[in-house]
Amino acid sequence: MDAITFRASFPPILTAIKRSGNGDGLRIQLDVPEIDVPEAIALTALTQERLLVTVTVLGKSEDERDQATSRRSAKRRT
Repeated sequence: MDAITFRASFPPILTAIKRSGNGDGLRIQLDVPEIDVPEAIALTALTQERLLVTVTVLGKSEDERDQATSRRSAKRRT
């Protein structure tokens, strides 16, 4: 399978990153912008798989451009 790529950010909640009670791992929650939902939904087919996760931080200009694109897409849908 090819890589699945989508933008995401941590939600503004204290429990976005949770440490396991018995100390054997973490649980991570992410917010995905509407424009990237189709790509993120592809993860549902992988619920029984082990994943290798790589994180790349978007630059400020990339993030602003992505937000503008998302706003334009939302306007077209309404």
